[in-house]
Amino acid sequence: MTWYTYGIKILATSGLIVAVTEASNRSTLLAALLASIPIVSVVAMMWMNHEGVESAEISAFARDIVWLVIPSLLLFLLLPQLLSRGVEFYPALGVSVGVTIAGYLLMLKAMQHFGMAA
Repeated sequence: MTWYTYGIKILATSGLIVAVTEASNRSTLLAALLASIPIVSVVAMMWMNHEGVESAEISAFARDIVWLVIPSLLLFLLLPQLLSRGVEFYPALGVSVGVTIAGYLLMLKAMQHFGMAA
């Protein structure tokens, strides 16, 4: 893969993040809607397909995402609770990310235990 291709990937992907943050200036609901769409996953699968990755591997990638969405929800459940209880943003975010990471580790262990991950 060329540096040119990497540059296009970086610009396209970062442009999506900028679009969500700019939308949040107009409407948090609109930004949340855009952020809730699995844009990163869809773009990643498009790049995988463009690069000739086999359908079976893209399918496995999508299936793994389904299981890893579950622990990612911990962040979105815990962060608003902490903020509404007066915890400052960065400490609340840090705790929420830490709990989410722990959730990911537990889910990965469960996936390995049940033969759903390498």
